[in-house]
Amino acid sequence: MRHNRRAPLLASLLPPEHLSLREGEPRTIVCPDCSTWRRLERSMITPHRAPGAAPASDRPRRYVGAKPSGGPRCPGSAQRVTIDISVEEWGERLLAADSTATGRRSARQHSKPLPAPAPAVAQMTPARLTAVEAARAAYRAHRASCRTGCTDKRACPEGMQLAGRVERLQRTQPRRDEVRRELEQVQRTMARRAASAAARSRAGEWRRHGEATASPAATAKRSGTQIEEANNTRRNHPAHTVSGVRGPQVPLAPLDEKAFDQRQAELGRQYAAPTAAA
Repeated sequence: MRHNRRAPLLASLLPPEHLSLREGEPRTIVCPDCSTWRRLERSMITPHRAPGAAPASDRPRRYVGAKPSGGPRCPGSAQRVTIDISVEEWGERLLAADSTATGRRSARQHSKPLPAPAPAVAQMTPARLTAVEAARAAYRAHRASCRTGCTDKRACPEGMQLAGRVERLQRTQPRRDEVRRELEQVQRTMARRAASAAARSRAGEWRRHGEATASPAATAKRSGTQIEEANNTRRNHPAHTVSGVRGPQVPLAPLDEKAFDQRQAELGRQYAAPTAAA
């Protein structure tokens, strides 16, 4: 088999996904002209026909024999290929190309469901209406718009269904009210018990604090002064009484009466001199 007189292709320069060098499998390559997978034999691409020229029965075939029958020959037939890369290096390049392609893929978008349209104002039921009142309102609205003319004695199937619903709710509503009242009573009782337990806990805590600070030595400073101990005891004295806390006494008489008299006489002469001059 002669080659096509082109320069040989280097496997190291081809994209790794266009080459297959797996062990135990025939070596294949993508034809550079027709972009189809072809087998390598004697370091050349096997001869094959150009795409679209082969009969329909031969198109699914991945490999065509050395001498194709009928149709023009692909220019890439008998193209020389030089395998200048090892199987391990080719596998590493293939894994790197696959990871890069995976990173380029866009993430799948999840469309959020659209919210349901709000009902019309006429279809809204006030929150204060009970189930019985709502059923009665639906029954009256049906009777007003019924074409067959529903009455108390004769009603259409839909009217009879609505009337039966009103009757069933009327029978079960008293029991529901009773259960709701019992539940509310239990909830109020539990709330009162919880409040009383919290009050007792707070009272016991304050009592413990009071017992801990009853002794003056419990919270007084280490100096043990009389004023600090009196402040910690927090005693209330009646009005118009003298506190038991006494500080240092203030002297009421001069320590040296002779020097005091001399100082007073000198001050008197100093005050009298300016008055005489004037």
